[in-house]
Amino acid sequence: MMSITLRVTRHDRNEQMLAECLSDVIPARGEVLQLDTFESDGTTRLSTMWRIVAVTIHVPSLQSAAPVNGGPLSVRIVEVSVLPDVSLLPALHHAAEEILAESRM
Repeated sequence: MMSITLRVTRHDRNEQMLAECLSDVIPARGEVLQLDTFESDGTTRLSTMWRIVAVTIHVPSLQSAAPVNGGPLSVRIVEVSVLPDVSLLPALHHAAEEILAESRM
C-alpha cells in the first residue's frame, strides 16, 4: 500500500493546520484522533484528543494526466477536519477529582 499525506485541520472560525504526515490509514468521521508532539530526544509532550468531523479525500479525476513516474493515478492527500473532543471532558474531570481526593488523604 502506498502512503498518503494526512492533513489535520482544526474546524472552526480560524481553520488552522494542526498536523501533516504520511499515513497508511484513512481515518473516518466520528473517530478520535490523538495528536502527539514529539521532542527531538524522542519523548512526547502532553497529547491532545480531537474528534474527526469531516474527511476529504482528494481523488484524481479521469481528466488527470498520468504521473511522470509512470505509476497509476492514486489518492495522495486526505484532509480531516477536527474539533476538540469534548466527550472526553467528563471522564477527564472525574479522573482529576479522584486524584485530588486521594492526595487529600
